[in-house]
Amino acid sequence: MYLKNFLIILIFFSFIFIILLLKKDKYKKGNCYYNQKNELVCENIEAVSGLNFLYNNTLGKIFRIILKRKIVSKIFSWYQKSSFSKSKIKPFIRKHSINVSEFLLPVEKFKSFNDFFIRKLKPDARTIEGNKGDVVSPADSKLFVIQNISKEINFFVKNKNFNLRTFIKDKFLSDKYEGGQMLIFRLAPPDYHRYHFPFDCFASDYKVINGVLESVNPIAYKSGVQPLYENERQLIKLKSDSFGDVLFVVVGAMLVGKIIHTYKPNKEHKKGEEFGYFEFGGSSIVMLFEKDKIKIKQKFLDNSANGYETQVLMGQVITE
Repeated sequence: MYLKNFLIILIFFSFIFIILLLKKDKYKKGNCYYNQKNELVCENIEAVSGLNFLYNNTLGKIFRIILKRKIVSKIFSWYQKSSFSKSKIKPFIRKHSINVSEFLLPVEKFKSFNDFFIRKLKPDARTIEGNKGDVVSPADSKLFVIQNISKEINFFVKNKNFNLRTFIKDKFLSDKYEGGQMLIFRLAPPDYHRYHFPFDCFASDYKVINGVLESVNPIAYKSGVQPLYENERQLIKLKSDSFGDVLFVVVGAMLVGKIIHTYKPNKEHKKGEEFGYFEFGGSSIVMLFEKDKIKIKQKFLDNSANGYETQVLMGQVITE
């Protein structure tokens, strides 16, 4: 009984802490990346000091033990889906200069912040570029490319190799993709949060890999935490005549309410067709290709080699 009461109190104060965290030092400059014009810019992220506190402070790390639990994200999700959160929509749009003309519905139609967050876009808001032999970005996001998964990746875990088997929890698959290419698409809160098929394929049902919910912001990675190992994720196999067997891994993150798949499993799907969406929170999508199956555009390779992500829009060609 005492333990149960203690946990309820702890979760309550964690929820209050989240609200304060999102208000503190809001919209400071954070991670730098290359934009659509290939110019190096720094993004506005919420609560930079708060994230630094959680990942680089001893007391903050104690708070994070609670915050990364799914129950906390569920509680926060309830708030984001309530009418109380509606007042945050317009200030958020202004702060991040989000193009409302792309929205399928007018802003006034959104009943909560989450309703706005999972917004659909007009059919002509994004162009599905290229031909059948091209891979397009599945989401509006920041792209980081790892040309050889076997090599050391300092961007993610300081002075450690990336362990593919730990990530996908499957020895056979880890052997199959060893030496292949890994594409990481990081979605920030201002982004359009629906994801789409990157090429024509046959999509399997998804497999859940249980875990906690760490932040996917680079601040977390650079502190030595590896969200790709620790976060809950869902793995889908995409079979393609052009690119072989591709793993599509949808990764949850701190304060993500839920991952919703809208596709029909075990069926053929066309490039650009909607795949699913994330409820409130930053999130990531990881795509794994077997060795020598694709050739990524040089600018993405160069930027990633220098430790920088590159902004991409859903439907934009990323291969040569």
